[in-house]
Amino acid sequence: MKTFYLRLTVVLFLLVLPGMASAEKAPAAGDLLVDIRLDAPESPDQRTYLGLSEDGRFDPTTITGQLLVIEIFSMYCPHCQREAPAVNSLYQAIQASETLRGRVKMIGIGVGNSAYEVDHFRKHYRIAFPLFPDEDFIIHKSVGEVRTPFFIVVSIGPNDKGRVLWTGAGSMDKLETFISRLNGFLSLD
Repeated sequence: MKTFYLRLTVVLFLLVLPGMASAEKAPAAGDLLVDIRLDAPESPDQRTYLGLSEDGRFDPTTITGQLLVIEIFSMYCPHCQREAPAVNSLYQAIQASETLRGRVKMIGIGVGNSAYEVDHFRKHYRIAFPLFPDEDFIIHKSVGEVRTPFFIVVSIGPNDKGRVLWTGAGSMDKLETFISRLNGFLSLD
């Protein structure tokens, strides 16, 4: 009889475990961005760029602008390291564009990275946009434990706030393709 209950317990455990252990699904176009909380950057310039008036925690969908490009990266990811110059070029192109500057913002979230590691990545690859640590993988788990780098474009404007418009894993596409995609999203507003 003990063997029967032991087997029944194991079967029930195996049936329930997948539901308990599964992470959130990766964001896809049309989804709402999962609840993310970040600590405001210490740098006044970065807080100004994001449109944050205070220190403390904030929701990325409250950043000023119309679109937010989020890069999920890790400083230890060789693909993220290789992609850093392209991501920098995207940021520079956005800042140089009269139609995109101020309307499109960028942030990076370093999964499994401490503040020290994120700062090292920022300095080594000369990243100008704000980067945030996710040392305990909390954000990474909430976005489906995606592989890095992973890109999410989110609407942060008054229409459809927090709606995921596009996601992509690996390289971010050619710069012109990405810029065209952003312009297309802005024309929908």
